[in-house]
Amino acid sequence: MAVLAEEFEIAPRLEQLRVTKAELLQVVRAAVGARRNATPFHPLSAGGLLAYLAGTEHLRRVFLPQGWQTCRRDNIESIFHAEIGIKIVYQNADRAGDPICDPIAVSKKGAGAARAVELGQYDLFPEVREQEVAEITAATWYLFVYADGPDVRAELSCPVAINDEQFDQFHERILLVQKGDWESPDPLADDAPPVDFEVSVSRKN
Repeated sequence: MAVLAEEFEIAPRLEQLRVTKAELLQVVRAAVGARRNATPFHPLSAGGLLAYLAGTEHLRRVFLPQGWQTCRRDNIESIFHAEIGIKIVYQNADRAGDPICDPIAVSKKGAGAARAVELGQYDLFPEVREQEVAEITAATWYLFVYADGPDVRAELSCPVAINDEQFDQFHERILLVQKGDWESPDPLADDAPPVDFEVSVSRKN
């Protein structure tokens, strides 16, 4: 299993998947912000539900203008790229962004998710394909987002299988936000120093 954690290896791999880290972090930020909108008056599950709704919405807001499509096959809300044959699903996580341990989904994974992961294995072996990969056999990637107060972690990963209603091993994991990263300066901020403007003040005649 490949675990990509350094910027020099993350960026080119994400480019192959037709996404960027900055774009994915827009989705993460939207989901984390939505989770924080839950109040003590909401049902206990409100935070996770709001995060899922916002995460899925922003996946589409960000990527549909770039050639991705909305996909709802097997009642799994995702985005799909026909040219490269992959799907991306937003997933709340109990663990994510850990270079040692695999991510864990908050919710149990049903037959539809298991089928999507299983059928998507064909995309990893182009020699067994005789025609363009269709939506049903697209490799399924998950954007895992873990959020507990200021502790936010995220990764984009491709599972091998689902067993006992949980992800079981991964072909590849791309760590986007590891422990402590979210507490550092804004991951979307421009690192360039602020521009100084000269203000000319003249006396009115």
